Amino acid sequence: MVTSYQLRNEQKYYTLSGKGLTLYENDTPIEFLSLGQWLIERDSYNHIKELSFFKKFKRWKFMRMWKKTIKHQNRMKAQNALEEKLFMLQDHFSVHLMNHRALMLDMEELRFVDSLKNGDTKDIVTFTEGQKDRRKEIAQSIVKVSERSRDNVFECISKVMHELRERIVTEITLDEERKKNNPI
Repeated sequence: MVTSYQLRNEQKYYTLSGKGLTLYENDTPIEFLSLGQWLIERDSYNHIKELSFFKKFKRWKFMRMWKKTIKHQNRMKAQNALEEKLFMLQDHFSVHLMNHRALMLDMEELRFVDSLKNGDTKDIVTFTEGQKDRRKEIAQSIVKVSERSRDNVFECISKVMHELRERIVTEITLDEERKKNNPI
């Protein structure tokens, strides 16, 4: 924009004379370009901006950014869908699911029938009494593993609910702060 010397921006302005173009910052000359060199650079600029690449650059850049945004959004949708389906990978579930699996494998190893060791043979009365005791032991073991499994599930649910409560409280406080800062 061409203005008079008195209306100039003192922090940064240009002057054009018969000898050339001068850049001033804070009223001190910083750079000088001769008029002939300035004309050459201006013609080069005008020639370059007519090249098809530079004519199409704005559209190309806009389309590229648009494609990048769409791909990012699709990637985020896929990531969220995977996270919802693969809850085993989430921290608060993975530990408890692995604990539950270990408890169930422990329970699977429990046997009601006591196998004979080292080829020992027993009479039917001794075998029957031994099996009654074995069933009582196994029933108690199943109750213990079941209680541990319930405690594990309860702990998992408690952690998830605690995290959910924290998120809700955080969102409520953020909404209240936004309302205070921007009532519109």
